[in-house]
Amino acid sequence: MDARNPQCAVVNENRVIGIESADGFRVTVRQVAGLIARRIVGWAEQGARLAKGERIGMIRFGSRVELLLPPDCEVTVKVGDYVTGGDHVVARKR
Repeated sequence: MDARNPQCAVVNENRVIGIESADGFRVTVRQVAGLIARRIVGWAEQGARLAKGERIGMIRFGSRVELLLPPDCEVTVKVGDYVTGGDHVVARKR
């Protein structure tokens, strides 16, 4: 399915990654392959220690990434903003 379709995360290939900081702050990232890409390349393995801004994988061509944040986060981007990993702050914990 096209990555803009809300049902694509159920049907298309996807990869869910839980990330926890040293102080216990948790976020979840879901990479969803789109109609054309159909593949996700994951680089971070389970239990890996990641540096700030480090890449965890790659998807292309109309795919999407969903970021699930705790409710006490302040989102710093707006709908329609173009963000790139390691370059933009998407949210801050309060």
